Amino acid sequence: MEKLLYFLRHGQAQSNANGFYAGQLDVPLTEKGIEQAKAVRPLLQNVLFDKLYCSDLQRAKMTASLALPQYTPIYTDRIREVSVGALASLTPAACEEKYGDVYKEARKISDYSPFGGENCEMLDKRVFAFLDEITSIPEDEIIGVVCHAGVMKSAARYVLRDLYPGLIVDNCAVCVFGLENGKWRLINWNVTVEL
Repeated sequence: MEKLLYFLRHGQAQSNANGFYAGQLDVPLTEKGIEQAKAVRPLLQNVLFDKLYCSDLQRAKMTASLALPQYTPIYTDRIREVSVGALASLTPAACEEKYGDVYKEARKISDYSPFGGENCEMLDKRVFAFLDEITSIPEDEIIGVVCHAGVMKSAARYVLRDLYPGLIVDNCAVCVFGLENGKWRLINWNVTVEL
């Protein structure tokens, strides 16, 4: 048997629908996001999680309660979305107008540190520490993680290392990784339910 990690991205949040940066801003799901979270339930209904971790931001918490209502999640800030600092609540157009080329360059490489946020290295440091802790537990468990696109991409970098290709993560997408004998493998990526 192997340890399995199921990652579920939150449903559509107000920031997704309205095109502004949320980062660690605590925004709720939209009606569509609520429907997505309910619709993903059948994809996960036959999975018996030993533990369920969840970001402490409400869009992830709402998704967990709707998609996996039978579980009591362990909430943690370690799997919050990447912090975008002062860009939170601004649209890309507003950021470009306010910060110009500094924003354009930062956006290309997902480096929000010039605005008091995080860069990929900072995000990876906290997500990798979270995953190191999970993988150090010797038991073969099935673990659920309800989080954000940035965290799922960081998890892909953790598992795939140099093979990481800039992957897309749709709202309410499920991704599954396996760990057996110290070796990781990608089982599923970006599985969604059509509404």
